[in-house]
Amino acid sequence: MKQMYLGAQLYSLRDFCKTPEDFRETMRKVAKIGYKYVQVSGCMGGVEPKLFAQTVKDAVDETGIKVILTHSNLQRIINETDEVIAEHDHFGCDYIGVGGMGDHTETGYKKFCQDIAPAVEKIKAAGKVFLYHNHDREFAKWTDGKTGLDIILENSDPDGVKLTLDAYWAYYAGEDVPAVFNKLGPRIAVTHLKDMQILNGERTMTEMLTGIIDYDSIMKAIADNGIVWNFIEQDKIYIDCFESMKISHDNMKARYNLV
Repeated sequence: MKQMYLGAQLYSLRDFCKTPEDFRETMRKVAKIGYKYVQVSGCMGGVEPKLFAQTVKDAVDETGIKVILTHSNLQRIINETDEVIAEHDHFGCDYIGVGGMGDHTETGYKKFCQDIAPAVEKIKAAGKVFLYHNHDREFAKWTDGKTGLDIILENSDPDGVKLTLDAYWAYYAGEDVPAVFNKLGPRIAVTHLKDMQILNGERTMTEMLTGIIDYDSIMKAIADNGIVWNFIEQDKIYIDCFESMKISHDNMKARYNLV
């Protein structure tokens, strides 16, 4: 069985990554918690791309943390593919991802695949992979029983396009989450993990292993399918954000064989 790794999705800490100075300090704090891997997403909005890439590289060099993936601007990926690849090369990242897409119709999913295909070809030629991240909407079923994720995967290069499979959103959509991992396993490169709580009668997010999702069965399916990269991503946090990321980190490493 492959060794699995645990990282921090910096979107969880986006309010502390608004400037280059903020980003560097947040990377120091994340390293102090014990994370050795991060996803860069929702950070330094409006910062010029070259300065963005250099800031990430400087933080990587200082902390020793490795950037495994990003969520990048879709239009830049499509229209400035070479530049985006060069930026990822600069800070040593091989997964170029997006957090979703806009038109959640059958036609919209197919157009998305057509639009990204030329960029995917260049990304693949550069030795990298394009990643798509789901929410709950991608699990809505069409008349033929296919989901949005099915359409994306059927209309894209199986080597060039893979998934960042968000377990929380699959659960939120009513899916049997281990079954999703078993069905889509070869196309999943990365996972996003957060737990669920019921707060004021509504489903919302909470720290890992403090909520209602059965993560033992999910982590078994992840391991069985050889998926090694797992990232804590909690979009909504109700306590101190860094303490939240520490709780999830400590809980996961205490329970599962994660580095």
